[in-house]
Amino acid sequence: MTLADYFPTSAKSFPDLLPWQLPFDWIGRGSAFAGAVLDLQIKLQENGAQLDAFCIALRTDIELQTARQTDPTVAAMVDGFRFVTSQVQICRTMASGRMRTCYDWLLWSISREHVFGRTENHAMYALPPYPGATGAMNELALEVAVDWVWAAYIVAHKFGGLDDHCTMFFEAAVAIGLKAGSGKGTMALTTIAAYSAARKLEATQLPIKALLKFLEDPDTPARERAQIQVAMSTHAGFYTDTHPVEWARRTLSDLRSELKEHEPLQLLGVTLVDQEAWVATRAEIQSEIQALSKLYRSGGSRQVARVALDSRVLLLHPIIYALCKFGSTEDLMTVLHAWYAEPDSSPADADILFVCPNHGDGVAYVWPDDRHFASNSAAESLEKALIANSNALNEYFRGPQGDRQIRVDERLKTTPAFEFGPEIWAAMGDHYRLSELADRLPRGWVPRSVVVMPAHRDPLQAMILDRLGWIAPLETSLTISDDLRPIRVLSIWTGSTHTTEAEVEVLMRVAATAGWRAKVTSGELDMRAFRQFYEDSEADVLWVIGHGEQTSDDASQTGIVMEDGTMASLADLAEFNVPRTGRRLLVLNICSSATAQTFNGMARSGLAQELVSPSQQVIGHLWPIDYYAALAFGSSLAMALTRLPPANALKEALLMMRDQGELIRVLQEISPDLQAIRRLNGQRAAEVMGNVLSWGCPVILT
Repeated sequence: MTLADYFPTSAKSFPDLLPWQLPFDWIGRGSAFAGAVLDLQIKLQENGAQLDAFCIALRTDIELQTARQTDPTVAAMVDGFRFVTSQVQICRTMASGRMRTCYDWLLWSISREHVFGRTENHAMYALPPYPGATGAMNELALEVAVDWVWAAYIVAHKFGGLDDHCTMFFEAAVAIGLKAGSGKGTMALTTIAAYSAARKLEATQLPIKALLKFLEDPDTPARERAQIQVAMSTHAGFYTDTHPVEWARRTLSDLRSELKEHEPLQLLGVTLVDQEAWVATRAEIQSEIQALSKLYRSGGSRQVARVALDSRVLLLHPIIYALCKFGSTEDLMTVLHAWYAEPDSSPADADILFVCPNHGDGVAYVWPDDRHFASNSAAESLEKALIANSNALNEYFRGPQGDRQIRVDERLKTTPAFEFGPEIWAAMGDHYRLSELADRLPRGWVPRSVVVMPAHRDPLQAMILDRLGWIAPLETSLTISDDLRPIRVLSIWTGSTHTTEAEVEVLMRVAATAGWRAKVTSGELDMRAFRQFYEDSEADVLWVIGHGEQTSDDASQTGIVMEDGTMASLADLAEFNVPRTGRRLLVLNICSSATAQTFNGMARSGLAQELVSPSQQVIGHLWPIDYYAALAFGSSLAMALTRLPPANALKEALLMMRDQGELIRVLQEISPDLQAIRRLNGQRAAEVMGNVLSWGCPVILT
């Protein structure tokens, strides 16, 4: 049999990459072919799209081979091949910030049963060596195992989902790092030490002692000494006789020239113990942030840059946490603008309410004149809030206590479970404690925006409305915006939903009443038509009805579904032009349009977030929205926009959604014959609209 017989999908999809007609058997040729594929994958890194496609095809073939094997020796060879040929993708996706994808590659590489994309996997996992595999295969697998260890402990720390595995393989991982020795071995041991110290594992002293021994060795290269000392500036330093702050200062003083591009900023953040330290290092920190942001933006598209920045945002956490204690909103905005905002953009003003839900002193609130820390145990209440969020949205959100067991129905993943609406509302109330702010904020003050970091996918904007009585846009762009355009022209994209006709009818009646000119798309609703709709310079409001899709880590699978089944992806939309004649409003009344991957930073990696700009404000939905709720929201918002600017209109729309009787009354004033009245007048509609998972789903972004 030939390679093509064993790897049919790969051979068919990539006929020119390898000599597929050569004879093949697992025992005699498996290790040599694994090495050849590994070499090919290393070369293909110059073409990321081709490498992704090749690895997916190869994964399909390996899964087929795994299912077919009955001989345990051959099965062990497939295990070794799977492990070896996964490492390039593991390292590449981790380095680019695609944490969810890296997580799946890490676990798939060591399991015969792991299923990509599934929240729960009940599989067996094993690191090499694999009993029954040839010595050559195990030797190759052990040679690259240090790459797996390095990536696994970083992903466990930044993304989660690997606590059990990292604990189970802890001693083996340390042994792999020690065997690898200088270079990759030191890298692996530092990631193990930083992770285990943060999780307070009993065996943390094992990698710490090994690293301290390296420091004592005069032959240890200066770069590795710096790398070890950077690790000791984290929680790992508490397992030594020197405080992490002193490790950071010592490294900046003695080994600055040996530091990698991100490490000076990491160490400077550790040294921010008081306002005096901030004043002394502010300019240097700002310079380091700008340099890093420029570096991460140089590697590709805006979407790639955003993922890269989000995946490294833990570098900012010590700075943000410190500034919550003694900095100003201007300080916070300056730091975030330097990290996130487009180059050469003008920073927005600091008239904001800054919210840090994860602060160790309690949820931190900072506004121009003062600050407040919520009077509760932030870690405990945040854990409960994220559990409630997981239940409510049929998704897994990891909390400060680390990984936990959770039941997720994969068929309903990300779909709101309305029965958990009261639970998430109560848990959020206990965590955020917004009522404590009511008497502390300046009377009558409404901030320009609310800045949340780290952001969570929860209805915080709705809770601010409920507890404080106002809505301010959630900050996304961090830049100065153009003046809002008065509404003269409303342009409607009529994607097919259960309620499109009813919603369009309301929009047309409202437009006529308000004196707006309404334009409705017609004909073939494909990508070309959507681009023409989106780039329309006349429209003051673009209103999108239809279906949205959101896929973590993949901009090509996040976007707006066209009538022919294709997608106007986030990557596509980012290339469309937005007219620069004032600021228009884009209403994305579609599922998951404002869903964002947060990665411990601001919520910026999502469809609506990507489309916010100085010349475009966006309203969208945090998760899939029920069609009753979408119709109620669209109707309420349209009517409110006839009298109010977008943020105030959203406030009125959310309040009206909660009151079925008032909504029906207002619709009847427009016309008693509206389809929307019949659709929204039943008990089921009332239950849906009154649930926080409906009226708390829409958000406005700036």
